[in-house]
Amino acid sequence: MTASLAWGTLAVAAVATTVAVVLAVADGVSWQPVVGSTAMSIAFSISGALLAAQRPKNPIGWLFLAAGVANAVTAVSLPLCYAAGQQAWILSAALALPLALLLFPTGRLPGPWWAVLGWALAAATPFVLLGLPAARIVWTGLAAAVIVPVVLRYMRGDEVVRRQLLWLVLAVTGNALAFLPWILRLGPGLLLVTLSLVPAGMTIAILRYRLLDVRLLVSRSLLYLLLAVGVIAIYAGLVVLLGRTLDIEAHLGIATLVAVGVALLFNQARIRLQPIIDRALYGHRRDPVRALSHLSARLDTEMDSLDDLLTAVRDALQLPYVAFRLQGREVAASGSAAGVLEVVPLAASGAASGELVIGVRPGQNRLGSQDMHVLAVLAIPLGVALRATMLSEELQLSRERIVAAREEERRRLRRDLHDGLGPTLSGVAYATDAARNLARSDPDTAVDLLVRLRGDIGDAIVEIRRLVEGLRPPALDELGLIGALHREAERLSYQEGGHPLTVSVDAPSDMPELPAAIEVAAYRISAEALNNAAKHSGATQVCVQITVGDELHIQVRDDGSPGLDGWSPGVGMASMSERAAEVGGRCEARPGPDGGSVEAVLPLKPW
Repeated sequence: MTASLAWGTLAVAAVATTVAVVLAVADGVSWQPVVGSTAMSIAFSISGALLAAQRPKNPIGWLFLAAGVANAVTAVSLPLCYAAGQQAWILSAALALPLALLLFPTGRLPGPWWAVLGWALAAATPFVLLGLPAARIVWTGLAAAVIVPVVLRYMRGDEVVRRQLLWLVLAVTGNALAFLPWILRLGPGLLLVTLSLVPAGMTIAILRYRLLDVRLLVSRSLLYLLLAVGVIAIYAGLVVLLGRTLDIEAHLGIATLVAVGVALLFNQARIRLQPIIDRALYGHRRDPVRALSHLSARLDTEMDSLDDLLTAVRDALQLPYVAFRLQGREVAASGSAAGVLEVVPLAASGAASGELVIGVRPGQNRLGSQDMHVLAVLAIPLGVALRATMLSEELQLSRERIVAAREEERRRLRRDLHDGLGPTLSGVAYATDAARNLARSDPDTAVDLLVRLRGDIGDAIVEIRRLVEGLRPPALDELGLIGALHREAERLSYQEGGHPLTVSVDAPSDMPELPAAIEVAAYRISAEALNNAAKHSGATQVCVQITVGDELHIQVRDDGSPGLDGWSPGVGMASMSERAAEVGGRCEARPGPDGGSVEAVLPLKPW
């Protein structure tokens, strides 16, 4: 229904404009007003029909249809000399177009208070139709106020809203350029025709804003509009000023000199204006150095997270979407991902640190060479920032794991002391009191109690040793790391089935003193690897090799099976990996055709 109404209104406007052209030709009426009203009627009607048919809930389309009909009435009234109808076009200029700008592009007001401006425009329009000078002054102020919500939408809007508003800027700029020949008395026909650019631009912005990247057209249009206005103003001002003080012949010579001077200043003004306009439309993507300095300034003052950093990059380059991706996982993002995505690899200290995912701007199929040049410069600090943030998060997780492990260890000790050693010592105390009480009256029973008491104390000693062993292997304090590993090798010299097992330990003779945490981790990883080889591999030879540099390297190799197909990591491997990770190292186990291998690397310098 709405689509039929829209296209029906377009048909009415088309018939009316056709009649207007026929009557104008038949009556010999001046063509310029008729052509101008006809062009505006066609532009508003077609734009309104397209919008009303595809976006029926957006009132802008219906406003354009009303403006098209109003201009059609004016076009028909001109050759008929119908004075009232000739003023109908004012409805489109005084009411429909300002209201459309107020609602553009969503069809909704930017805020409830802006409805007051809309009602004020509607109230002033009848007085404008009556030709009252005061009404025109009031209307001019109200119409100028319509620019404010447009500017606010651009400043507060996302990439989509800004791209839509740029189509409006392009249309208005083209319309403003059309004023120049009218000012130079070349006739109003071109001005009237170019007024149709505004509804056309707004229609494209609402329906097909991704049609192309309009910023280049806006950039050039704004540049030459500002230059043209500046040249005309300077030339006219100087000529008028000098003309009042000089005679006609001197005035002509001065005018020529002024024209030459203005022409010389034209290129310098263009060179200075172009970067300002480009920065407003493109951000800093045309100037890598400025983009880097802008980002550095934000890093020094505002950055609290990776999301803030990405927002700074997105704002600087006017991008719809920017994200950090690490090992296929998105770790931070700014904006919304839509359309084509491009990936820029990031590195820090010569190693890959992740990827920067870029959303291509609407209307583009890929990032331009200027974008890639700026991103290549930004990739270095972005890679460092991503790496630093990831390391900081890993450090925080490591601290949390250490705290959790410490609390778990305390809980285990409390449980063992309370449930194991505590009752044993309590029993010893009670038995001691009983033996003392029986020492005189029943010495034999007292002796039996003391014998049992000796056994309980022995059990308590075993329990204490077990607890101490859980905290730190005593062999490390007695023999050191290498001596403790030799003792473990001797213990495992035979497998459970009685098969011989040769275990060798290859370590430097001048082994430096290791941090306590590293020493315990190295011993437990090596002992676990040796026990796994003895129990599960069926090996006859196992070698533990230890080397020390900036890091402690441990390698345990055996000649056992099951080989490549029968191997699967178990609880022991998980335990070794966890012990290495707790001190900031890593541990890997892998099978091979000649046996298994466990390799661990533990850091020394941070400790």
